[in-house]
Amino acid sequence: MKKHLILLLLAVVLISTVSAQEVSEKQEIAVFSLSYSDWTIPSGALGIVDQQIIEVLTNLGRFQIKGLEFRLRADDVLDFIDMIKDVNESNMVIDEKYRFGEAVFTEADFEELVASFIIVVPALTFYDSIVETTGDGAVWEVELQTAFTFIHVKDSTTLAQFSIDTFGTGETQREATLDAAKAISGQLDYELRSIEEFQLKSGIIEVLPGSRVIIELGEGMGLAKGDEFSIMQTKTLNSGHTIKESTGLLVISDVKQDVSYGRVLYSDGRVNPGDQLAEVPRMGIDVSAYGTMLFNIPEDGPISLDGGLVGVKSVFARGFYDMRPFVGVEVPLVDGTLNSLWPGIPLSAYVGGELMWFLGRLQIEPSIAFGVTGLVPLTDTDEFVMSHIGGKAGVALNWMLTDSLRLFIDGGYTHWFSIAPDWLPSVDAFGGIFAGLGVTFKL
Repeated sequence: MKKHLILLLLAVVLISTVSAQEVSEKQEIAVFSLSYSDWTIPSGALGIVDQQIIEVLTNLGRFQIKGLEFRLRADDVLDFIDMIKDVNESNMVIDEKYRFGEAVFTEADFEELVASFIIVVPALTFYDSIVETTGDGAVWEVELQTAFTFIHVKDSTTLAQFSIDTFGTGETQREATLDAAKAISGQLDYELRSIEEFQLKSGIIEVLPGSRVIIELGEGMGLAKGDEFSIMQTKTLNSGHTIKESTGLLVISDVKQDVSYGRVLYSDGRVNPGDQLAEVPRMGIDVSAYGTMLFNIPEDGPISLDGGLVGVKSVFARGFYDMRPFVGVEVPLVDGTLNSLWPGIPLSAYVGGELMWFLGRLQIEPSIAFGVTGLVPLTDTDEFVMSHIGGKAGVALNWMLTDSLRLFIDGGYTHWFSIAPDWLPSVDAFGGIFAGLGVTFKL
């Protein structure tokens, strides 16, 4: 009897702990159409921007969206917020039709707006285009600056404001403008996930062997492989106040419709069902800066240092877990690429993939990459000259210093074959065993 009572009490505690989790739900937002003033915009550009905004909000999965045809200028936003405040505080009655800037609201329109949780007001605040004529024809360059204001309807306050600058190129002004408009998506996605009100809150619902867990929320709320969550614990201060602090970090390894699987990278304590989780918003790119030494190991002689490499690598982390693509550039500082008679600076560009094996704060990354080396011209009169093709394979050992910073050492083998034209002097193949170190920033 006593045993059954203890089990019952444990079950009650577990259920109450899980039910105490704070889990995000979809939020209702109303989105104004993009407004602009004093800009001559090619046809179709505004519609493309409107489409990009709606697509980003939809793909994030955490919103119920109302698309509006009204356009509200950036200069009118503060007055519009004041009007919402007057309606909320004094039950002000809207006339049958009410003109506000470029928008004309009916009473029904305004009631629909006020019923929303958040209102999004995008506005084009800068537009510039230039054309350059080259031997291959005209090339247009366009710069857009799009401002976003998020209004919390209930509190009649500005929840967030930010601007996004994008650039585009094309053979016509319209093509360049559309290219710049399409570039809004990636930045807008990150900016939205950086707003505290929109950041997901979840909880651990089951602990699995091998530092794995199942958490609430999945594809239906926009989660993706590679997303990270802080493990939060409530701490009571001597004053009696309670605070929440991060005690661990997990990364999403697989996503289902309503739940996701994750791996705990580290935790200061035991991970339990019911632990609160908070989204860590990132752009989804890991950027590494590194330096590498090349060694020659002859069959009948001592090991010699043949030079080195310095470079930068960007790994695409969001949407991927244990297999991740990357791109990078590096400057080879070896005899085969250094010559004062060359019309440029040697630069290698490569693409590749890596596996990621998680062992707590330690991560092991075997990788392989292929690329080309060429001479980047120093003057407008010179042209790019390809000098080598090749690749590299190696293994890196990463140690997580903080949630956003890792140090690593790596080693492997690289070789680059010379394919330089005959008129380029002294271009030899280069490569060998390499060893290096670097630092990775999670953005």
